[in-house]
Amino acid sequence: MIDKCPICSGTGKKIVRYKTCPECEGSGYICEFDTKSHFKGISKRSKYDLDLAEVPCPNCDGSGKVPVYDTCDYCGGSGKVVKCDKCGRYIGKYPDHKDVTLCDICRREEEERRKNLKTVYELDNLCNVGDVETGKFYKGVVSRTEKYGVFVSLNEQTRGLLKPREMVGKKLSDFKIGDEVIVQVIDVRPEKREIDFRYIPLTDYTVEKLEKEIPLTTIKEIIDKGLVEMIDEIVHIRGEVIQITQTPGPTIFTVTDGTETAWVSALDIAGLRAHPEVMVGDIIDVIGTVSIREGRLQIERLKLKKLEGEEAEKVKREIERKLDEKSEPYGDIDFLVESPVLEKLRPRMAHVAKKIRRAILDGKPVIIRHHADADGYCAGLALERAILPILSKFSIDVDAQWHYFKRSPSKAPFYELEDVTKDLVYSLEDKLRFGQKMPLVVLTDNGSTDEDIPAISQAVAFGVDVLVIDHHYPGEVVDGRVEVDEYISGHVNPYLVGGDSNLTAGVLATEVARMINKDVTEEINHLPGIAVVGDHAKGREVEEYIKIALKDLTKWSKRYGSGKEYTVEDLEKIALCMDFEAFYLRFMSGRGIVEEILATNKREIYRHERLIDILYKRAMEMIDRQMRAALPALKTQKLENNIILNTLDVEKYTHKFTFPPPGKTCGFVHDTVVKKYG
Repeated sequence: MIDKCPICSGTGKKIVRYKTCPECEGSGYICEFDTKSHFKGISKRSKYDLDLAEVPCPNCDGSGKVPVYDTCDYCGGSGKVVKCDKCGRYIGKYPDHKDVTLCDICRREEEERRKNLKTVYELDNLCNVGDVETGKFYKGVVSRTEKYGVFVSLNEQTRGLLKPREMVGKKLSDFKIGDEVIVQVIDVRPEKREIDFRYIPLTDYTVEKLEKEIPLTTIKEIIDKGLVEMIDEIVHIRGEVIQITQTPGPTIFTVTDGTETAWVSALDIAGLRAHPEVMVGDIIDVIGTVSIREGRLQIERLKLKKLEGEEAEKVKREIERKLDEKSEPYGDIDFLVESPVLEKLRPRMAHVAKKIRRAILDGKPVIIRHHADADGYCAGLALERAILPILSKFSIDVDAQWHYFKRSPSKAPFYELEDVTKDLVYSLEDKLRFGQKMPLVVLTDNGSTDEDIPAISQAVAFGVDVLVIDHHYPGEVVDGRVEVDEYISGHVNPYLVGGDSNLTAGVLATEVARMINKDVTEEINHLPGIAVVGDHAKGREVEEYIKIALKDLTKWSKRYGSGKEYTVEDLEKIALCMDFEAFYLRFMSGRGIVEEILATNKREIYRHERLIDILYKRAMEMIDRQMRAALPALKTQKLENNIILNTLDVEKYTHKFTFPPPGKTCGFVHDTVVKKYG
């Protein structure tokens, strides 16, 4: 302890000698004066003896001598000394000995006493059954009482049983829930997570905090070691929060460290948000125990801390680097056909493919919006078949294909406000209910024109990324860019590199899909052939894609179907059946039906052939019915320049609300006129 110096009384100085007072020169007085004038109003009797007086010197207090000081040797001039906390003996000067609490005698006595003390260990929350040793004493808290004994918790995850026969000097009724108790371990069974305790009264003991350091690891390393083998092991990870879901019990944080994704479960109060300071996009440091939920890794939180500043930035940069590597597409894959236009589009296609892969890794939902015709469905389905396996591989959610992916057709030949409103409403609801991020929207067979801009700009305003894969004329191209490029994150269109619309959306999306996931080539390599036939495209590349489709479908038909030789007429039938079914699907994705019509389930091509026969027959019946109503009302006029002008009042002379709709009806009428006049 620190006390006032007994020698100098805390001044830090001592008197070494005296010298003559310089003020009074040793007389002790400074002057004489008439005191009567200073005491007016006092009676004469009271001041009879104050006629003349000498004033004592204030410097020496009338002694004529003044002291000369030097530094106190005992305290070193500080005015303080250090004494033993136990016996009060002088230890030394302050501050030289400020950290010493016991004198040498008391210190030796304390060391002797400690040699005979028991050490009681206090576990932190990271310690588990494996850190407990037989024979040692531990501090715990009574967490439960039963007839057969008392359960004592050493921390949140480690507890054992104190049986009545092991209670020395106490009865079962003496222990209450919440009581602190010191127990001795008599048996540990780590494989069963069981500990047996003995209670022995201790009076003199020392408490030692047992803290455990958990080395940093990656989620992939945990998974690679085997989840079953790692159950209940304590692990330490750092990662980015990509989703937060509040359940009726714990709060679930979906975390990625760039190698893999895991759930982190945190429960403070059931149904109440744990760690409200943590938001999506934050970097967190987590220590917890390994568990399994739905066959995937879940870490039960023991400690969770939000990282900030340079530490968080460093982790973020490392995660970005790893995710960027994993999101690299197969950008150098050979196209299905040789095409100068496709080669010029390759960088744009690789960019779009990478954005889609990165969205999946970032935990963003992906929405595919395509035109509701054969070309649009071929494009949307090609992307779907490429994305779903990647989504299942990288997402921790076993139902990721339903929660993080959506494909919807658009009736209008552009991304209209009705479409974007639906997409935004569903996405915002998912964000509020399930903590999902705003989605990546991929527009295909739509999206390039100025008609798409109002809907796209509305989506972007809500933080939605938009990609476009289209083949329609996008307007004036300046330096490889068009007006819609100001609003979107990636754009694939043949017109941007000097091409035309004959490389349809089905062609472009199929090639992009192969860059996303090269393993789906066999499933989707026939889709471009159907798409170009459905859109009446022309050109060398078109013929090549048709040949690939015919060869592929013929091969699978001979293995698993009727064994027929496919022709261009068969591709036209498939395209017509897709248009027919699209009319009734309206805004539904048609998952399960569309795959059969477009023959992506090739080992079950027999069902495709049967379905095409049924749909084609019904579609032709309805087309014939519509033509019988429309053709008699068709007005044909040959102009002076030999152009044949045909007009038809579809509102007045065609069947409404049935297939084919007005647009398709005009197309079929046009085809009939072309056949008639050549």
